[in-house]
Amino acid sequence: MDTPTDTVKEAKRHTHTYSFFREPLTALEGLSSLMTAFCLKSFTDNYGNILTLLETVVDTPALQTLVQFYDPEMRCFTFQDYQLAPTLEEYSIILNLKIKDEVPFIDIPKEVNIKSISAALYLSIKEVSNNWKSNGVSGFPLKFLVRKAKEEFGKENWNAYNAFLAVAIYGIVMFPNVPNFVDSTAVHLFMGKNPVPTLLADTYYAIHSQYEKGGGAINCFLQLLFTWFFSLLPSKGPFVKTRETLKGCINYNPVVSLRQLGYTLKDKPAYHLVAETVYFEKGSDPEKLRRIVVAWKKVRKHYGVHLGKKDALALTPYVEWIEKRVGNLLLPYDKVPPLQKQPPLILSDFVPIELYKNALVANYRLHEREQETL
Repeated sequence: MDTPTDTVKEAKRHTHTYSFFREPLTALEGLSSLMTAFCLKSFTDNYGNILTLLETVVDTPALQTLVQFYDPEMRCFTFQDYQLAPTLEEYSIILNLKIKDEVPFIDIPKEVNIKSISAALYLSIKEVSNNWKSNGVSGFPLKFLVRKAKEEFGKENWNAYNAFLAVAIYGIVMFPNVPNFVDSTAVHLFMGKNPVPTLLADTYYAIHSQYEKGGGAINCFLQLLFTWFFSLLPSKGPFVKTRETLKGCINYNPVVSLRQLGYTLKDKPAYHLVAETVYFEKGSDPEKLRRIVVAWKKVRKHYGVHLGKKDALALTPYVEWIEKRVGNLLLPYDKVPPLQKQPPLILSDFVPIELYKNALVANYRLHEREQETL
C-alpha cells in the first residue's frame, strides 16, 4: 500500500480586475480638427501636449497586466530585478508642461471669482454669470464651451479658441468629474497652470484606491500617463514625497525611482525613506491634511549631485532584495535570469597599477595647467 504524502497548496496572490474607460470625446475631437498649423503651434506653446490625449488609443490588455504588479507598500511596480514609479519629472516631459516652484495643494475658493474666470477664458462677466452652473457641482456645461470655441474660431480669435478647447480638455479628459461638464476644480487647475503635481497624485490615488477596493474603473487619461512614463526617463529633478489629489492624499517613494533616473542602486532602500504611508480620502482626516500642508512648506530639494555618477545598474544586494520581495508579493513571474547581468559589488583598499599610473599622469597635467594660469 502506498504511503500518502502531504500536499501543500501553492500560495497565490489575490488579483484585482480593473476596467478602463474612455469618455466620449466627439465634441473635442471636432474642435481640434478645425486647427490650422499656426493655431496648433500657438496651442502647444501655451498648453503643452494635452491635445494629443484626444488621439491616443489605450492598450487595455497591457494595462490590465501592468496593474497586477503594483506594490502597495512601495507605491511602485515591482519586477524581477527592477522597480518603476511615475515621477513629476516624467509627467512634465510627457505633457511638455513646466512644474511651478510652489506648494502644489489645490485651493478652490468657496466664492466664485467671476472676474478672474472671465479674464482667463476671454469671456465677459455677464457670460460667466449666465453660464456658470451651481446645481450641486459648479462649473460650465461642455456644450457652452464648445459653442464659444466655434464662435471664436470663426472670428479667428485664436487665443480665445485655444483657451476654450484647453479648459474643456482639462475638465473632460484630465480631471473628469461629471459627464459633459467642466467643473470648478478643473477650471481653477487650468487657471493655475500647474496641473502636473495633481495629475501625478491622481495616478497614485486611483491605482491604490482601486487596489484597496479589489478593482474598479480607472480614468482614461491616467491610463495614458500610466503607460507613457515607462519610456520617458528624465535626467534630474527634485525628490518630494506626499501629494494631495482631487479626492484625497497619498504618498509615493521617489527612492525606488533612482534607477530609472539613471543612478546605481547598491542595496535595498533605507527603511526611513519608505516607512511612512499616507493614504486617506479628502475630509476624513483634516488634522493630518493640515500637517502635510505645513510640511510641504519646509521641503528640501535635491538635484541629483549627492547621488553620484550616473550608471543605471542594480548591484547584487539590491537584486537579491527585489527577488525576495517578488516572492513575498507572490507576483506571477516565471523564474528566468535577469536580462542584464549585474556586476559584483567590489570593495577593496587597492587599485590596479594601471589605474594608479593614469591617476598620477592626470594629476601631473592638472598641476601644470594650474601653474600656467598663475
